[in-house]
Amino acid sequence: MPVDWVVVGLDNGGTTNNGTILDSEGRFLLDQMAEVASNVREGPDKAIQSLTDAVEQVLALTGVPLAAVRAIGLDTPGPASADGVISSKGATNFGDAGWGGFDIRGALAERVGLPVIYNNDGNAAALYAHHVRFGVQSARHSSVSAIVGTGLGGGLVEGGRVIKGAAGMAGELGHVPIPLDGLLDPGQPTPGCNCGQFGDAESVASLTGITKNLLPYWLTRYPDHPVASLPLGQAAKQIRHYGEQGDALALAIFRQQAMALGRLFTIAANFFDPGAYFLGGGVVEAAPHFRDWFLTEVRASTVLREEQSRAAEIALVPDLDMAGARGSAIAARDWLIGVDTGIQSAELLSLGRRDDHDHGEPGRLRAVVAVAVRAAGREPGALARLDDIPFPGDGQGQAACLDPDHLAGGRRVRVAAELLARHYLPAP
Repeated sequence: MPVDWVVVGLDNGGTTNNGTILDSEGRFLLDQMAEVASNVREGPDKAIQSLTDAVEQVLALTGVPLAAVRAIGLDTPGPASADGVISSKGATNFGDAGWGGFDIRGALAERVGLPVIYNNDGNAAALYAHHVRFGVQSARHSSVSAIVGTGLGGGLVEGGRVIKGAAGMAGELGHVPIPLDGLLDPGQPTPGCNCGQFGDAESVASLTGITKNLLPYWLTRYPDHPVASLPLGQAAKQIRHYGEQGDALALAIFRQQAMALGRLFTIAANFFDPGAYFLGGGVVEAAPHFRDWFLTEVRASTVLREEQSRAAEIALVPDLDMAGARGSAIAARDWLIGVDTGIQSAELLSLGRRDDHDHGEPGRLRAVVAVAVRAAGREPGALARLDDIPFPGDGQGQAACLDPDHLAGGRRVRVAAELLARHYLPAP
Protein backbone atom coordinates (compact mmCIF):
# COMPACT_ATOMS: atom_id res chain seq x y z
CA MET A 1 0.00 0.00 0.00
CA PRO A 2 1.56 3.34 -1.03
CA VAL A 3 1.92 5.62 1.99
CA ASP A 4 3.70 8.87 2.79
CA TRP A 5 4.72 7.87 6.30
CA VAL A 6 3.31 5.78 9.13
CA VAL A 7 3.64 5.20 12.84
CA VAL A 8 3.34 1.83 14.54
CA GLY A 9 1.38 1.28 17.75
CA LEU A 10 2.30 -1.57 20.10
CA ASP A 11 0.26 -2.78 23.06
CA ASN A 12 2.46 -4.93 25.29
CA GLY A 13 0.71 -7.38 27.60
CA GLY A 14 1.43 -10.25 29.91
CA THR A 15 0.97 -12.87 27.19
CA THR A 16 0.77 -11.11 23.82
CA ASN A 17 1.76 -7.96 21.94
CA ASN A 18 -0.86 -6.41 19.69
CA GLY A 19 0.19 -4.03 16.92
CA THR A 20 -1.34 -1.61 14.47
CA ILE A 21 -0.31 1.02 11.92
CA LEU A 22 -1.60 4.59 11.54
CA ASP A 23 -0.80 6.45 8.34
CA SER A 24 -0.22 10.14 7.63
CA GLU A 25 -3.89 10.56 6.67
CA GLY A 26 -5.07 9.34 10.06
CA ARG A 27 -6.17 5.90 8.85
CA PHE A 28 -5.58 2.68 10.74
CA LEU A 29 -4.34 0.16 8.20
CA LEU A 30 -5.41 -2.86 10.27
CA ASP A 31 -8.95 -3.55 11.41
CA GLN A 32 -8.07 -6.69 13.33
CA MET A 33 -5.83 -7.90 16.11
CA ALA A 34 -2.22 -8.53 15.09
CA GLU A 35 -0.70 -10.51 17.93
CA VAL A 36 2.57 -12.21 18.75
CA ALA A 37 3.71 -13.75 22.04
CA SER A 38 5.12 -11.07 24.36
CA ASN A 39 7.51 -13.37 26.28
CA VAL A 40 7.70 -10.83 29.12
CA ARG A 41 8.05 -13.58 31.71
CA GLU A 42 11.27 -14.70 30.03
CA GLY A 43 13.04 -11.43 30.75
CA PRO A 44 13.80 -8.16 28.97
CA ASP A 45 15.96 -9.44 26.10
CA LYS A 46 13.40 -11.89 24.74
CA ALA A 47 10.59 -9.43 25.38
CA ILE A 48 12.28 -6.65 23.38
CA GLN A 49 12.84 -9.08 20.53
CA SER A 50 9.14 -9.97 20.66
CA LEU A 51 8.23 -6.27 20.36
CA THR A 52 10.52 -6.06 17.32
CA ASP A 53 8.75 -9.12 15.90
CA ALA A 54 5.43 -7.36 16.40
CA VAL A 55 6.65 -4.40 14.34
CA GLU A 56 7.76 -6.72 11.55
CA GLN A 57 4.42 -8.52 11.63
CA VAL A 58 2.26 -5.44 11.13
CA LEU A 59 4.53 -4.23 8.36
CA ALA A 60 4.20 -7.59 6.63
CA LEU A 61 0.42 -7.62 7.04
CA THR A 62 0.06 -4.17 5.47
CA GLY A 63 2.89 -4.25 2.95
CA VAL A 64 4.37 -1.06 4.41
CA PRO A 65 8.17 -0.81 4.21
CA LEU A 66 10.20 -0.19 7.36
CA ALA A 67 11.60 2.96 5.73
CA ALA A 68 8.13 4.53 5.96
CA VAL A 69 7.95 4.19 9.75
CA ARG A 70 8.73 7.46 11.51
CA ALA A 71 8.00 6.51 15.13
CA ILE A 72 6.66 3.75 17.35
CA GLY A 73 4.11 4.15 20.12
CA LEU A 74 4.44 1.67 22.98
CA ASP A 75 2.30 0.93 25.98
CA THR A 76 2.90 -1.54 28.80
CA PRO A 77 1.25 -2.33 32.10
CA GLY A 78 2.51 -0.28 35.02
CA PRO A 79 3.85 0.83 37.28
CA ALA A 80 6.45 2.60 35.17
CA SER A 81 7.77 6.12 34.85
CA ALA A 82 6.55 8.55 32.22
CA ASP A 83 9.61 7.58 30.14
CA GLY A 84 8.94 3.86 30.27
CA VAL A 85 11.27 2.78 33.08
CA ILE A 86 9.66 -0.17 34.84
CA SER A 87 9.31 0.26 38.60
CA SER A 88 12.30 -0.86 40.63
CA LYS A 89 9.92 -3.29 42.33
CA GLY A 90 8.83 -4.71 38.97
CA ALA A 91 5.23 -4.80 37.77
CA THR A 92 2.30 -7.17 37.61
CA ASN A 93 3.26 -8.74 34.29
CA PHE A 94 7.04 -8.33 34.66
CA GLY A 95 8.00 -11.00 37.16
CA ASP A 96 11.55 -11.62 35.94
CA ALA A 97 14.10 -9.95 38.22
CA GLY A 98 15.69 -8.22 35.22
CA TRP A 99 12.69 -5.94 34.80
CA GLY A 100 13.26 -3.92 37.95
CA GLY A 101 14.25 -0.41 36.82
CA PHE A 102 14.48 -1.52 33.18
CA ASP A 103 14.09 1.16 30.49
CA ILE A 104 11.77 -0.66 28.09
CA ARG A 105 11.21 2.41 25.90
CA GLY A 106 14.89 3.10 25.48
CA ALA A 107 15.72 -0.55 24.84
CA LEU A 108 13.14 -0.83 22.05
CA ALA A 109 14.27 2.47 20.51
CA GLU A 110 17.84 1.23 20.43
CA ARG A 111 16.82 -2.13 18.94
CA VAL A 112 14.71 -0.71 16.10
CA GLY A 113 16.58 2.56 15.56
CA LEU A 114 13.41 4.67 15.74
CA PRO A 115 11.91 7.09 18.26
CA VAL A 116 9.62 5.32 20.73
CA ILE A 117 6.87 7.22 22.55
CA TYR A 118 5.69 5.57 25.77
CA ASN A 119 2.44 5.43 27.74
CA ASN A 120 1.13 2.95 30.23
CA ASP A 121 -1.67 0.74 28.90
CA GLY A 122 -4.44 2.60 30.72
CA ASN A 123 -3.32 5.93 29.27
CA ALA A 124 -3.13 4.49 25.76
CA ALA A 125 -6.68 3.11 25.91
CA ALA A 126 -7.89 6.40 27.40
CA LEU A 127 -6.30 8.37 24.57
CA TYR A 128 -7.95 6.19 21.94
CA ALA A 129 -11.38 6.46 23.57
CA HIS A 130 -11.01 10.23 23.75
CA HIS A 131 -10.10 10.60 20.08
CA VAL A 132 -12.88 8.27 18.92
CA ARG A 133 -15.46 10.23 20.90
CA PHE A 134 -14.33 13.77 20.08
CA GLY A 135 -12.58 13.37 16.72
CA VAL A 136 -11.23 16.60 15.29
CA GLN A 137 -12.48 18.40 18.38
CA SER A 138 -10.33 16.26 20.71
CA ALA A 139 -8.12 19.20 21.63
CA ARG A 140 -11.12 21.06 23.06
CA HIS A 141 -12.27 18.35 25.45
CA SER A 142 -11.27 16.34 28.50
CA SER A 143 -12.06 12.79 29.59
CA VAL A 144 -11.33 10.22 32.29
CA SER A 145 -11.12 6.49 31.65
CA ALA A 146 -11.20 3.57 34.08
CA ILE A 147 -9.92 0.26 32.71
CA VAL A 148 -10.86 -2.77 34.82
CA GLY A 149 -8.50 -5.72 34.46
CA THR A 150 -6.16 -7.59 36.78
CA GLY A 151 -5.82 -4.20 38.44
CA LEU A 152 -7.63 -0.93 37.79
CA GLY A 153 -5.85 1.28 35.30
CA GLY A 154 -6.98 4.50 33.77
CA GLY A 155 -6.07 7.78 32.23
CA LEU A 156 -6.82 11.49 32.26
CA VAL A 157 -6.90 13.31 28.94
CA GLU A 158 -6.99 17.11 28.76
CA GLY A 159 -6.94 19.00 25.48
CA GLY A 160 -6.35 15.79 23.56
CA ARG A 161 -3.22 14.94 25.56
CA VAL A 162 -2.60 12.40 28.30
CA ILE A 163 -1.84 13.97 31.67
CA LYS A 164 1.21 12.15 33.02
CA GLY A 165 2.19 14.20 36.04
CA ALA A 166 5.58 15.03 37.50
CA ALA A 167 6.60 11.42 38.07
CA GLY A 168 4.43 9.84 35.38
CA MET A 169 1.94 8.53 37.93
CA ALA A 170 -1.09 10.67 37.05
CA GLY A 171 -4.18 8.68 36.18
CA GLU A 172 -3.47 5.85 38.64
CA LEU A 173 -7.17 5.77 39.40
CA GLY A 174 -7.06 2.37 41.03
CA HIS A 175 -5.28 3.75 44.06
CA VAL A 176 -7.71 6.57 44.77
CA PRO A 177 -9.50 5.88 48.08
CA ILE A 178 -13.28 5.72 47.75
CA PRO A 179 -16.09 5.96 50.33
CA LEU A 180 -17.17 2.47 51.42
CA ASP A 181 -20.30 3.37 53.42
CA GLY A 182 -23.26 1.70 51.74
CA LEU A 183 -20.99 -0.18 49.34
CA LEU A 184 -19.94 -3.01 51.63
CA ASP A 185 -22.36 -5.49 53.14
CA PRO A 186 -22.80 -5.34 56.94
CA GLY A 187 -19.85 -7.22 58.41
CA GLN A 188 -17.94 -7.36 55.13
CA PRO A 189 -14.21 -6.76 55.75
CA THR A 190 -12.60 -3.59 54.44
CA PRO A 191 -10.95 -4.57 51.14
CA GLY A 192 -7.17 -4.32 50.92
CA CYS A 193 -5.12 -3.50 47.84
CA ASN A 194 -1.76 -4.94 46.79
CA CYS A 195 -0.37 -1.39 47.02
CA GLY A 196 -0.85 -1.51 50.79
CA GLN A 197 -3.90 0.74 51.01
CA PHE A 198 -7.34 -0.25 52.22
CA GLY A 199 -10.50 0.85 50.48
CA ASP A 200 -9.08 2.19 47.24
CA ALA A 201 -10.93 1.65 43.96
CA GLU A 202 -8.73 -1.24 42.79
CA SER A 203 -9.36 -3.19 45.99
CA VAL A 204 -12.95 -3.58 44.75
CA ALA A 205 -13.05 -2.96 40.99
CA SER A 206 -10.48 -5.40 39.62
CA LEU A 207 -9.94 -9.10 39.12
CA THR A 208 -7.47 -8.97 42.01
CA GLY A 209 -10.16 -7.33 44.11
CA ILE A 210 -12.56 -10.17 43.31
CA THR A 211 -9.95 -12.81 44.15
CA LYS A 212 -8.60 -11.23 47.31
CA ASN A 213 -11.60 -9.44 48.80
CA LEU A 214 -15.03 -9.84 47.24
CA LEU A 215 -15.27 -13.53 46.36
CA PRO A 216 -14.01 -14.83 49.74
CA TYR A 217 -16.70 -12.81 51.51
CA TRP A 218 -19.56 -13.66 49.17
CA LEU A 219 -18.72 -17.36 49.32
CA THR A 220 -19.53 -17.17 53.02
CA ARG A 221 -23.01 -16.03 51.96
CA TYR A 222 -23.29 -18.61 49.16
CA PRO A 223 -21.26 -21.58 50.46
CA ASP A 224 -22.87 -24.04 48.02
CA HIS A 225 -22.00 -22.03 44.92
CA PRO A 226 -20.38 -24.07 42.10
CA VAL A 227 -17.11 -22.08 42.31
CA ALA A 228 -16.71 -22.78 46.04
CA SER A 229 -14.71 -25.92 45.35
CA LEU A 230 -12.24 -24.16 43.03
CA PRO A 231 -9.03 -22.31 43.90
CA LEU A 232 -9.85 -18.63 44.38
CA GLY A 233 -7.84 -17.47 41.38
CA GLN A 234 -9.58 -19.89 39.05
CA ALA A 235 -12.98 -19.21 40.58
CA ALA A 236 -12.60 -15.43 40.21
CA LYS A 237 -12.07 -15.74 36.46
CA GLN A 238 -15.43 -17.52 36.14
CA ILE A 239 -17.49 -14.89 37.95
CA ARG A 240 -18.21 -12.84 34.82
CA HIS A 241 -19.61 -15.95 33.13
CA TYR A 242 -21.96 -16.47 36.04
CA GLY A 243 -22.86 -12.79 36.00
CA GLU A 244 -23.97 -13.08 32.39
CA GLN A 245 -26.33 -15.85 33.53
CA GLY A 246 -27.87 -13.72 36.28
CA ASP A 247 -26.24 -15.61 39.15
CA ALA A 248 -26.96 -13.94 42.50
CA LEU A 249 -23.42 -14.20 43.91
CA ALA A 250 -21.85 -12.85 40.72
CA LEU A 251 -24.32 -9.97 40.47
CA ALA A 252 -23.62 -9.01 44.09
CA ILE A 253 -19.90 -8.83 43.28
CA PHE A 254 -20.32 -6.83 40.10
CA ARG A 255 -22.83 -4.49 41.74
CA GLN A 256 -20.16 -3.61 44.32
CA GLN A 257 -17.63 -3.09 41.53
CA ALA A 258 -20.07 -0.80 39.68
CA MET A 259 -20.67 1.21 42.84
CA ALA A 260 -16.91 1.59 43.34
CA LEU A 261 -16.46 2.86 39.79
CA GLY A 262 -19.37 5.25 40.13
CA ARG A 263 -17.86 6.70 43.29
CA LEU A 264 -14.51 6.99 41.55
CA PHE A 265 -16.16 8.92 38.69
CA THR A 266 -17.91 11.12 41.27
CA ILE A 267 -14.52 12.04 42.72
CA ALA A 268 -13.21 12.74 39.21
CA ALA A 269 -16.21 15.00 38.56
CA ASN A 270 -15.21 17.20 41.45
CA PHE A 271 -11.49 17.56 40.72
CA PHE A 272 -11.45 17.21 36.91
CA ASP A 273 -15.00 17.80 35.57
CA PRO A 274 -14.38 15.93 32.29
CA GLY A 275 -16.61 15.91 29.24
CA ALA A 276 -16.67 12.10 29.13
CA TYR A 277 -16.23 9.19 31.53
CA PHE A 278 -15.11 5.99 29.81
CA LEU A 279 -15.29 2.48 31.20
CA GLY A 280 -13.16 -0.33 29.81
CA GLY A 281 -11.93 -3.77 30.76
CA GLY A 282 -13.26 -7.29 30.69
CA VAL A 283 -16.83 -6.17 31.30
CA VAL A 284 -16.81 -4.40 27.93
CA GLU A 285 -16.13 -7.76 26.30
CA ALA A 286 -19.02 -9.40 28.14
CA ALA A 287 -22.42 -10.33 26.69
CA PRO A 288 -24.29 -7.15 25.63
CA HIS A 289 -27.12 -7.54 28.14
CA PHE A 290 -24.70 -7.90 31.05
CA ARG A 291 -22.43 -5.11 29.78
CA ASP A 292 -25.43 -2.76 29.53
CA TRP A 293 -26.63 -3.72 33.02
CA PHE A 294 -23.18 -3.03 34.47
CA LEU A 295 -22.88 0.35 32.74
CA THR A 296 -26.34 1.30 34.03
CA GLU A 297 -25.20 0.41 37.57
CA VAL A 298 -22.08 2.57 37.18
CA ARG A 299 -24.18 5.50 35.97
CA ALA A 300 -26.59 5.10 38.90
CA SER A 301 -23.66 5.32 41.34
CA THR A 302 -22.06 8.36 39.69
CA VAL A 303 -23.24 11.60 41.28
CA LEU A 304 -22.98 14.59 38.95
CA ARG A 305 -24.33 18.08 39.30
CA GLU A 306 -27.15 18.98 36.94
CA GLU A 307 -24.82 21.12 34.84
CA GLN A 308 -22.33 18.28 34.60
CA SER A 309 -24.99 15.77 33.62
CA ARG A 310 -25.95 17.97 30.68
CA ALA A 311 -22.36 18.45 29.57
CA ALA A 312 -20.88 14.96 30.05
CA GLU A 313 -21.55 11.32 29.23
CA ILE A 314 -20.61 7.94 30.67
CA ALA A 315 -19.75 5.46 27.95
CA LEU A 316 -17.73 2.37 27.11
CA VAL A 317 -14.21 2.38 25.67
CA PRO A 318 -14.65 1.39 22.00
CA ASP A 319 -12.73 -1.46 20.35
CA LEU A 320 -11.18 -2.37 23.68
CA ASP A 321 -9.06 -5.23 22.36
CA MET A 322 -7.38 -2.79 19.95
CA ALA A 323 -7.63 0.38 22.04
CA GLY A 324 -4.15 0.13 23.55
CA ALA A 325 -2.29 -0.32 20.27
CA ARG A 326 -4.36 2.35 18.56
CA GLY A 327 -3.93 4.79 21.42
CA SER A 328 -0.18 4.18 21.32
CA ALA A 329 -0.18 4.89 17.59
CA ILE A 330 -2.10 8.14 18.14
CA ALA A 331 0.45 9.20 20.77
CA ALA A 332 3.29 8.52 18.33
CA ARG A 333 1.51 10.41 15.55
CA ASP A 334 0.88 13.39 17.81
CA TRP A 335 4.52 13.43 18.92
CA LEU A 336 5.71 13.27 15.33
CA ILE A 337 3.66 16.06 13.83
CA GLY A 338 3.00 18.19 16.89
CA VAL A 339 -0.63 18.45 17.83
CA ASP A 340 -2.52 21.54 16.78
CA THR A 341 -4.50 22.45 19.85
CA GLY A 342 -7.29 23.87 17.73
CA ILE A 343 -7.23 26.96 19.97
CA GLN A 344 -6.52 30.46 18.78
CA SER A 345 -3.23 31.85 20.00
CA ALA A 346 -4.89 34.34 22.35
CA GLU A 347 -6.67 31.45 24.08
CA LEU A 348 -3.35 29.91 25.10
CA LEU A 349 -2.44 32.89 27.22
CA SER A 350 -2.72 33.25 30.97
CA LEU A 351 -2.18 36.07 33.41
CA GLY A 352 1.36 36.14 34.82
CA ARG A 353 3.85 38.29 36.67
CA ARG A 354 5.51 41.38 35.28
CA ASP A 355 8.61 40.88 33.17
CA ASP A 356 11.68 41.75 35.20
CA HIS A 357 13.67 41.92 31.97
CA ASP A 358 11.82 44.88 30.45
CA HIS A 359 14.00 47.33 32.47
CA GLY A 360 11.06 49.68 32.68
CA GLU A 361 10.80 49.99 28.92
CA PRO A 362 7.08 50.41 28.17
CA GLY A 363 5.38 48.40 25.49
CA ARG A 364 7.98 45.65 25.41
CA LEU A 365 7.46 41.97 25.97
CA ARG A 366 9.98 39.16 25.77
CA ALA A 367 9.31 35.57 24.79
CA VAL A 368 11.42 32.47 25.09
CA VAL A 369 11.29 30.46 21.89
CA ALA A 370 12.32 26.82 22.14
CA VAL A 371 13.21 24.89 19.02
CA ALA A 372 12.78 21.14 19.31
CA VAL A 373 14.98 18.87 17.23
CA ARG A 374 15.67 15.23 16.59
CA ALA A 375 19.40 15.32 16.01
CA ALA A 376 21.87 12.50 16.51
CA GLY A 377 22.68 11.98 20.15
CA ARG A 378 19.58 13.83 21.37
CA GLU A 379 16.45 12.46 22.92
CA PRO A 380 13.31 12.95 20.83
CA GLY A 381 12.00 16.44 21.41
CA ALA A 382 15.21 17.70 23.04
CA LEU A 383 15.82 21.43 22.88
CA ALA A 384 18.37 22.66 20.41
CA ARG A 385 18.46 26.22 21.67
CA LEU A 386 16.62 28.84 23.63
CA ASP A 387 16.21 32.29 22.08
CA ASP A 388 15.13 35.31 24.12
CA ILE A 389 13.17 37.46 21.67
CA PRO A 390 11.72 40.92 22.40
CA PHE A 391 8.63 41.97 20.50
CA PRO A 392 6.13 44.86 20.67
CA GLY A 393 3.48 44.86 23.32
CA ASP A 394 0.74 47.20 24.38
CA GLY A 395 2.29 48.43 27.58
CA GLN A 396 1.68 45.26 29.57
CA GLY A 397 5.33 44.30 29.91
CA GLN A 398 4.41 40.76 31.00
CA ALA A 399 6.62 37.71 31.24
CA ALA A 400 6.70 35.29 28.38
CA CYS A 401 5.94 31.70 29.32
CA LEU A 402 7.09 28.59 27.53
CA ASP A 403 4.62 25.73 27.47
CA PRO A 404 6.78 22.60 27.00
CA ASP A 405 3.76 20.51 26.05
CA HIS A 406 3.70 22.31 22.73
CA LEU A 407 7.17 21.14 21.69
CA ALA A 408 6.14 17.60 20.82
CA GLY A 409 7.79 16.04 17.82
CA GLY A 410 10.29 18.73 17.03
CA ARG A 411 8.53 19.61 13.82
CA ARG A 412 6.98 22.90 14.81
CA VAL A 413 7.89 25.81 17.03
CA ARG A 414 5.11 26.75 19.42
CA VAL A 415 5.08 29.56 21.87
CA ALA A 416 2.61 30.45 24.59
CA ALA A 417 3.18 33.86 26.19
CA GLU A 418 1.29 35.68 28.90
CA LEU A 419 -1.04 38.49 27.90
CA LEU A 420 0.05 38.07 24.28
CA ALA A 421 -3.38 38.63 22.78
CA ARG A 422 -3.38 40.41 19.46
CA HIS A 423 0.36 39.77 19.02
CA TYR A 424 1.89 37.15 16.81
CA LEU A 425 5.42 36.01 16.31
CA PRO A 426 6.80 36.02 12.79
CA ALA A 427 6.96 32.66 11.06
CA PRO A 428 10.12 30.74 12.00
